[in-house]
Amino acid sequence: MNEDAEMSAIVASGMTRFGKRKEDLLSLGGESALPILRKYRSDIDFLLVSNSYSGEFNSISGINTLLATYLSLDGVPSLRVDNTSGSGGTAIFLADMLIKSGQARAVLVTGLEKMSTMDTRHVTSVIASLLPEEERRQGPSLPSLAALLAQLYMRRYGASRESLAQVSVKNHRNGAANPYAHIQKEVTLEEVMQSPVVAEPLRQYEFSPISDGAASVLVVGDGDAESFTDRPVYIKAVSLASDSASVTARGDLMGLEAVRRAGRNAMRLSGISKPDFAELHDMATVLELVQMESLGLCEPGEAWKMVLEGETEVGGSMPVNTSGGLNSKGHPIGASGVAQVVEAFSQIRKECGGRQVKDARTGLCLSMSGFGNSAAVTVLGDEP
Repeated sequence: MNEDAEMSAIVASGMTRFGKRKEDLLSLGGESALPILRKYRSDIDFLLVSNSYSGEFNSISGINTLLATYLSLDGVPSLRVDNTSGSGGTAIFLADMLIKSGQARAVLVTGLEKMSTMDTRHVTSVIASLLPEEERRQGPSLPSLAALLAQLYMRRYGASRESLAQVSVKNHRNGAANPYAHIQKEVTLEEVMQSPVVAEPLRQYEFSPISDGAASVLVVGDGDAESFTDRPVYIKAVSLASDSASVTARGDLMGLEAVRRAGRNAMRLSGISKPDFAELHDMATVLELVQMESLGLCEPGEAWKMVLEGETEVGGSMPVNTSGGLNSKGHPIGASGVAQVVEAFSQIRKECGGRQVKDARTGLCLSMSGFGNSAAVTVLGDEP
């Protein structure tokens, strides 16, 4: 693709509150898209639907065409984007490609998932199906892989157990200031450390909750952006990278090679060496630390120290997960990556109230599939 092609921009967003929602899947998608449809319905010429588990959780197939009809967009081409927990970032990647290729002028991206139809054991089992069969037979789940990663990280870098828990304290503090978050309650370090063990050494407050919800953005070309809004946010770059689906086939579990390559390429294309803030995929607290290092936001073995020193707080030198992250905001899988971009859009437009990053002009969003199976990194800014 020609790197000098038209840049894309986000000009509008919408989002539901995440949590245990009584509404059905299509209603959640409609709620998030409504603020965009009210103003720009006639402009939309492509619909991307980020969703992974409508079949497993809701017994629904063809979710993209069903949502198009629900939104009264029957004449608009649509696609479902399924890249497990990286679906949202992958949908942003595809929207950017559609704009740059000239295939579309205004792409509505809606991420949605309703997961509360199943209990925790069944949800965990469904999600674990992204692992190869020979690994699944050994009984691992994503939480147990996160626990192994936590043990490796602490052993390799001498990280304190409290530093991992402090990620949860920080993200719940941010979530308490986010009206869209699933968990809008601060927690203390003691509460995190005393919550029930999920997979040793990680505890309940260190994992994302099972959530329902939806998020939407409207993506257009930069030449049209100012006709939609006087405050567009530009997609400076978006990059997608993959690694082996087999965790045991990788050289180093902490390497997160897909994250590293996608981040390196996105920052190279954007010309931005360090964003003003980042939204990362903290399905478990330790992932926030490892992803910071894989993305080059700090040196290896330094992320845990930055957390303890307050550098990843909203007012720190490298704010991370100002939305509350997956840990507090929630993780309705198809919606999570789109919600990260909604947060970045709002931060750059200075609309985040008590969790606003001062002088936020550039942001990075990491949407990760599986346990690093693939990664989409989006870099956004206030200028083309």
